[in-house]
Amino acid sequence: MRSCAYDDSMSPLRRILLADDSEVAQRSMRRLAAEYGYQIVEVLNGVDVMRVAVEARPELIVLDVQFPDADGRDILAELKADERTAAIPVVVWSGRDPESDRKIALNLGAEDYIEKIDAETFFAKIKRVLLRVESERRLPS
Repeated sequence: MRSCAYDDSMSPLRRILLADDSEVAQRSMRRLAAEYGYQIVEVLNGVDVMRVAVEARPELIVLDVQFPDADGRDILAELKADERTAAIPVVVWSGRDPESDRKIALNLGAEDYIEKIDAETFFAKIKRVLLRVESERRLPS
């Protein structure tokens, strides 16, 4: 299974790490991302998410909940517990039980939750999350 397509020559602006085990989802999101001015760094298995997040330094992580080799909730907890990745906003992207997954994701530190069936509003929501995080980082402590 391919793990990621990370190229250090990519601009660090508007880079999104998309962690999903579906190559079809990756391909379709890559096409949409290009239209919206985002670059997608792909991770197709759960065990590689942390390593790629540290290497790629994405502006945002979109994380599926279900991988054959890992639980996305455990990955989210690990991302938020590690000082190298804790500040990277994470949006959980799932097609399972929306109410349960949304509550768990937000309790574990995700910035937001997007249902996989909600593809039309995906990038609008991503843009709102990035703007909110950027605005919060500019506020004086």
